[in-house]
Amino acid sequence: MNLNNIDIHLLRCFEALMDERSVSRAAERMHISQPAMSHALARLRRQFDDPLLLRAQKEMVPTRCALTARESVARILLETENLFLRTVVFRPETSKMRFVITAPEYVEHVLAPRLLQRLQREAPGITLEIRVPDPDRATEWLEKGEIDFRLGWLRTPPRTLRSQLLFRDGFVCLARKGHPQIRGGITQEQYFSLPHVRSRFVRNSTSGRVIDEVAAAHGRKLNVVVLMQNVFTVFHGVAHSDLIATVPSRLVQGVPGQLPLQVLEPPIAIPDLRIHLFWHERTHQEPSHRWFRQLLIESAKSL
Repeated sequence: MNLNNIDIHLLRCFEALMDERSVSRAAERMHISQPAMSHALARLRRQFDDPLLLRAQKEMVPTRCALTARESVARILLETENLFLRTVVFRPETSKMRFVITAPEYVEHVLAPRLLQRLQREAPGITLEIRVPDPDRATEWLEKGEIDFRLGWLRTPPRTLRSQLLFRDGFVCLARKGHPQIRGGITQEQYFSLPHVRSRFVRNSTSGRVIDEVAAAHGRKLNVVVLMQNVFTVFHGVAHSDLIATVPSRLVQGVPGQLPLQVLEPPIAIPDLRIHLFWHERTHQEPSHRWFRQLLIESAKSL
């Protein structure tokens, strides 16, 4: 084996290939072309004198050699990262770093304007990517450094993560102005019997589960008849029908002036939504991450 031909990028390609079991997905994760990732795999095969990944029906399967090397490669990458994190001085005004966050659509809508304003003023060279959350893989992504922060509401967060409350929010009920049954207020019977529209964000989120649990505590269930892809199309759906919706209150700021909507207090007591910032222990002391965490916290305080 020629050690002169091994670099950190090649090891990161190995890690991506092992995690994704796909050349195309690994290339996307590393932000390189598929041919470039295929070339990296060919180099790795020569270095290890082993095929490393073999084609199967649905995904590539690692060889015994690849599985043995995986833990060592992960340790090398982590030690290398820690080495440079301890020695590099972070200056936000000149930094060219890239931060990756996962956040629900609602949180992105509420927080991003203030966050971007601060970034442009204080760290114009920093780039930011906000991804759609994946609850099944978010902790794994944080552990591996594929994302830097996770924003959301987790009632039982993993013990391996640190967290900080960013903001709280209540819920409101929406109905169109001129609704034949709702005029300035809504009763419990109306709330449970009238047809609801929901976004996929609410259905699959902690907030959706909390609303359903409160309804179940009353021995009832929401009459959800329409499920929409985008939380903001819910407003238009309510404004042009007799459907109602339950959404976070900050989401509707300014909307009633644009659409003929009534914003009502829900007739059931729904616990406040609590959005936290989550990060992994390995980046807790890293200067750039400490700075960005504080930026997020301060941006949320101005809501």
